[in-house]
Amino acid sequence: MDGLLIFATSMVTLAAIYGMVCMALNLEAGVGPLWDLGIVGCFGVGGYAYVLLTADPAADYQSYLFGFGLPMWVGAIGAATAAGLAAWLISLPTLRLRKEYFLIVTLAFAEVIRQFYANEEWLTNGVAGIYGLDQPLKQQFAPGDYPYVLMALCLAGLAATWALTRQLSKSPFGRSIKALRENEALAITAGIEPTATSRRLYVTAGAITGFAGMFFVWYNTLIVPGQFDSDFTFFIWAALIIGGIGSQRGALVGAFVFILLHDSLRFVQVSGEMAVALTSLRTALVGLVLILILRFRPDGLFPERPDRMTKGSRHA
Repeated sequence: MDGLLIFATSMVTLAAIYGMVCMALNLEAGVGPLWDLGIVGCFGVGGYAYVLLTADPAADYQSYLFGFGLPMWVGAIGAATAAGLAAWLISLPTLRLRKEYFLIVTLAFAEVIRQFYANEEWLTNGVAGIYGLDQPLKQQFAPGDYPYVLMALCLAGLAATWALTRQLSKSPFGRSIKALRENEALAITAGIEPTATSRRLYVTAGAITGFAGMFFVWYNTLIVPGQFDSDFTFFIWAALIIGGIGSQRGALVGAFVFILLHDSLRFVQVSGEMAVALTSLRTALVGLVLILILRFRPDGLFPERPDRMTKGSRHA
């Protein structure tokens, strides 16, 4: 029973991290007009920035040069800032492209960034990665109690992300990006500048994703380039489609449903040969649910609700 509880705690923790990224992607592609296939790039930049700022200096057998040993709160700010800066740099050549070309280029940028992690050993220790990373507050709790502490921290980060993305969606900025999503030409006539507004959106979503990367480092206590391949982006998209694109609740619920589908079979104890089959079955199960969702509920479990004007806004 204790093992099942620890496993459930681990799944909730991971789902909370996925939920943060899902809400960032929903802000981009659900509320706004930017369909992004490179969100894992900012996620990785945030994770590596946090590690390089907070990790201890490299040991003799490790080849990376940096490790400043700064407080974790500095790492949190650095993770969001570095990911936002990376998103800004990527946006410069991409936001003037048409939607389908923007998709392809963001996917390519994410792969370029991953190859940078793998090849620049002086900065990231290459494919060997950086291990044995500290987790917050771990010294203050017994080892058996810490999984619950980490879960609480990730849920707090999820709540903060929910509040921020909800506020942005309801703000004038949120209405501007919604207008661009619905009808860009009409939005331009209303005085909305598409490139500048989309760039603000892309940088904001990138910063939120980089912030989530810090929690991913806490969860794994290591960072390697293989964690940031394109599969992660497609997993986030699958979770968002299951929950409902454009819906705040959908982004949140979709992340938890996806983790339940994808990771629940890990708890089943089987032989080594059967474990390989179960690994394939996990992906097949997600694919089957995705097909059923697209067939019977194409708008997801929680479709986007249309905006309703209040009495005061009608009078205005």
